[in-house]
Amino acid sequence: MANWAGAAEPPKIDFARQIQPILEQSCLKCHSRGKYKGGLSLETRQDLLQGGESGPAAIAGKPDDSLLLDLVNGQDPDRVMPAKGPRLAADQIALLRAWIEQGLVWPTEIGFGFPQAAIAPRRPAVPAAEPGSSLTNPIDLILQPYYQQHRIARAEPVTDRIFARRVYLDLVGLLPNVAQMAEFERDARPDRRNQLVSALLGNRRAYADHWLTFWNDLLRNAYRGTGFIDGGREQITDWLYQSLYDNLPYDQFVHQLISPVPGSVGFTKGIVWRGVVNASQTPPVQAAQNLSQVFLGTNLKCASCHDSFVNHWKLTEAYSLAAVFAEQKLEIHRCDKPTGKMAEVGFIYPQLGTIDAAAPRAARMKQLADLLVKPENGRLARTIVNRLWAQMLGRASSSHSTTWTNRRGTPICSIGWPATWSSTSTM
Repeated sequence: MANWAGAAEPPKIDFARQIQPILEQSCLKCHSRGKYKGGLSLETRQDLLQGGESGPAAIAGKPDDSLLLDLVNGQDPDRVMPAKGPRLAADQIALLRAWIEQGLVWPTEIGFGFPQAAIAPRRPAVPAAEPGSSLTNPIDLILQPYYQQHRIARAEPVTDRIFARRVYLDLVGLLPNVAQMAEFERDARPDRRNQLVSALLGNRRAYADHWLTFWNDLLRNAYRGTGFIDGGREQITDWLYQSLYDNLPYDQFVHQLISPVPGSVGFTKGIVWRGVVNASQTPPVQAAQNLSQVFLGTNLKCASCHDSFVNHWKLTEAYSLAAVFAEQKLEIHRCDKPTGKMAEVGFIYPQLGTIDAAAPRAARMKQLADLLVKPENGRLARTIVNRLWAQMLGRASSSHSTTWTNRRGTPICSIGWPATWSSTSTM
């Protein structure tokens, strides 16, 4: 029980030790992570001060004027908080009162919303190779401290035959024939593995034939089905195949999908469904969802109906991005019901720049594409690297984001490490 009677000055409140447990136990189920009863979020200090539909939830230094205390004290029997579960004990209310009176001190590093991944590019430091060590590849050097810390034995390099089979399957989708395998095994060059990778990447047709399937799936490029009967959907197959064959750098690849050129419009057009369609599946909203998931590695689908319960995106943010693709002003719908509010045109990462809401649709899409491929947008680079890493190794890794090159060794989208395998690869 908090008892400060007779004390010259109440002890300073420790937010993390005394206030955070109260909020987590009794408040956050209804006022955080997409659930904001009464419009109130308690994810940050600013949210608390801003309050909800009834105004500010607390006023720093003024506990008697703070709605939060009125609600937990139960002054209005019809508005007792928490609405579900046990009421706060007297000592908990006393802690909240003292905290408000002392100015609502809330460390900036503590928040209760979903974590937000950084947008800026990052380049991890590569540990120096130990003198005389065979580990010189950057990937090996990054992984070695983890292996040592967790006492994981480093796997021995696979044989040339296993290596050749795996890189053939990964890069061109076919096993080497007898002659190709024999030629590789006769190769006496010390860098024969790197040379094999370069040769396979240089086989344009085989590479495009194989990777077309990967990108078809990722970009939702179909050949038949809903939408094609009445022109409500368009393929991007010819553009996609030619882009892979020509080794189009990824920054240009992404830009041409978002600001379409002849043959690539199908990605942002999406599917024009027949009949009654939920507001969260209109073509502009589809475009926002697809762009975000494919190239930014984030999910806007939940936020297309309401503030998301699985990440930090808000309904208004999803609609702002969708409005870039809309032919006219886009009304926000919450759970398929119109709100009477119109979406403001914008990118979900406004720190990268703005989009002119008054510009024609094509111009807005170009502005969006320009923002998406800016070097300052590290999410695009990390997402592409992770998709390729997952395809090669079976699992993506967000911790190793350096650079990636195209099949000619040219840096792409500011993301390029040499197209070589680790010397100890056991893929």
